[in-house]
Amino acid sequence: MRFVGQALVVVAITLVLDFTLTATLFSGLKKSWAEAARPGVYMPAAHHHDLVPNREITRVWGNVRYPWKTDRFGFRTGACAAGEPEKGREAIFVIGDSFTEALGSSYEHSFAGLMACAAGKQDKDVYNLGVASYSPAIYHQKIRAAAERLGLKPVEIFVFLDLSDIDDDANVYRAGSDSAVGPAPTVGWTIPWAEVGQFFVNNFAVVHLVHDLSVASSFHQRMSFGRARARWTFDPVLLESWGRHGLEVAGGNLDRIVALCRDWHCRLTLVVYPWPDNVAAGDRDSLQVRHWRDWALMRGIRFVDGFAPFFREPAPVAIGKYFIPGDVHFTEAGNRLLFDEVKKAVGGDW
Repeated sequence: MRFVGQALVVVAITLVLDFTLTATLFSGLKKSWAEAARPGVYMPAAHHHDLVPNREITRVWGNVRYPWKTDRFGFRTGACAAGEPEKGREAIFVIGDSFTEALGSSYEHSFAGLMACAAGKQDKDVYNLGVASYSPAIYHQKIRAAAERLGLKPVEIFVFLDLSDIDDDANVYRAGSDSAVGPAPTVGWTIPWAEVGQFFVNNFAVVHLVHDLSVASSFHQRMSFGRARARWTFDPVLLESWGRHGLEVAGGNLDRIVALCRDWHCRLTLVVYPWPDNVAAGDRDSLQVRHWRDWALMRGIRFVDGFAPFFREPAPVAIGKYFIPGDVHFTEAGNRLLFDEVKKAVGGDW
């Protein structure tokens, strides 16, 4: 006990000195850490949240640094992205969550950015409506808001339906009486461990160093796996707990986009894709594929099975090549792979 007490005193003194020196001598470095961790790119919106317009920064995702920019409408932008709406040019909307926003990737190497370049060759504009933590509960409202913001209606809408969307629609979001989307009600209070951890990473140089080393380690790569938000497709407990309910709710929310497209006389394309857990588990004939293929067929909607290309190579090879280590989002190669599958399904007709 005496040794433990002495060790705690040493740790406490070290942290106090670390905090003081980091805040004074290395204040500029501390500021850059805070800006990278909380870049201020999201803001509240009627449909829950959105991207801050006219923002250009370098973002950090794990050990990946990448350029991130939005236009005046609050859409992520870059080379080939649509500019100001032009009369006579057809518009295509792409919507999804963090995969579509393309966390960890430049716009130019994201599948939405690659779509914009391909469609641009046919004088068509692609607008990326994707934002991290979106789900079908928000998609239809964001689409309406974007059409009003731009003053136009799209000729086609691509919905990139993420595995986590089922969890979000079942457990995270709910439609409010005023048509806004708010968080699902929670009971009790829990310690915000993520925020506590981020505070130490941002304010203590030693902790920040340990964090960076852990992110670069092989152990950190295991963080890509064990995600309930992906495993519900082959885990019967998760499926019965909230998976089936989430599929039902998400389907109802997507039906609102179907109705919207019928009113606007636009075409709808639904795309699904896997997480590392699905690839590792051999979840090729996934419930996510079967369910939404049938759903699309019943509604006369074009469906793209984005799971298929990720199973053409051995699982360890595909996971290492197409997913950011320690994360579930795509590398540049993963974005390209999904884009190629969409391009093949579209057949050049954007």
